Amino acid sequence: MLELKDYLHAVLGISIQLEPISLDEQAGLPLFIRQMYVLYQAELFGRKIIFLQRKNIQSLTAQKLRKHGEIIEKALKLPVVFVLPFIESYNRKRLIQKQVAFVIPGKQLFIPQLLIDLKEFRQTIHKQQEKLLPAAQCLFLYHLLKENIKTYNLKAIAEKLHYAKMTITRAAKNLEEKDIATIEGKKEKRIIFGGDRKELWKKALPFLQSPVKKVYFLENLPQENFVYRASFSALSHYTDLAEGDKIYFAVSQQDFKMLKKKHIQIVPSGEADVHFEVWKYAPGVLAENRVVDPLSLYLSLKDRQDERVRKALHSLLDRVW
Repeated sequence: MLELKDYLHAVLGISIQLEPISLDEQAGLPLFIRQMYVLYQAELFGRKIIFLQRKNIQSLTAQKLRKHGEIIEKALKLPVVFVLPFIESYNRKRLIQKQVAFVIPGKQLFIPQLLIDLKEFRQTIHKQQEKLLPAAQCLFLYHLLKENIKTYNLKAIAEKLHYAKMTITRAAKNLEEKDIATIEGKKEKRIIFGGDRKELWKKALPFLQSPVKKVYFLENLPQENFVYRASFSALSHYTDLAEGDKIYFAVSQQDFKMLKKKHIQIVPSGEADVHFEVWKYAPGVLAENRVVDPLSLYLSLKDRQDERVRKALHSLLDRVW
């Protein structure tokens, strides 16, 4: 909860004291609530409130969080605020629509009981322009994970990565603009990366972005061979982190369009067990054994606040280098 205290101090200019609520004080709560959450009491602008932190990383729908909050508020007679890890913007909108108070440290604070609605707009248009193009990122990660591509010209690289030659030409220029690589040659242009892989990764990291473009919820997992384990399902493959009840898979934008023509069943809420990520570049180019590559996986989860996820991601990078 240290991140919560630091965030509140940064955005509100106040310091809070978080006191765990004793088991005796929680006696009036249902057992499943006590098993799911750690409860803290604090004072914010002269009002006592309760901060709730989940004990596991499994996500809940906005409706379920609202019901849980109502149960706790009724029993303890205090407003509650959920402390959440990173969640996608569409899920945050659902929480706001349901008037569920929440804080995502470093990202957003929404407490309607106190008329507080603050956002951190870190992804400005300027910063978005600083990120590598998806094709450039794919090319860069291919070099780090698969093979040194200095022996191939841009046309050969385009064939390996299943891109048009013009797209790879733009990607190479994009990498050169960021001082991550250099382009050599006139007719047979090649892209050269200097330094070892780990140093290159650290240098490029500020320009790298999550590969996830959008997330859908499906009733059933498509059986095609171009879907790949992703997110927590992939992280559990690479590390000791438990996978949980939900499964996560990734697919390219082109392959997703193909699946939609086959009338896959997209569920409008997050209650389905299958989370289906559509990626900005094809996950299959970098994947092994039907699991997305570790570096793209890291980029897709690095903004999560859960400590167990952070430790697993640290372990994931250790495996790569």
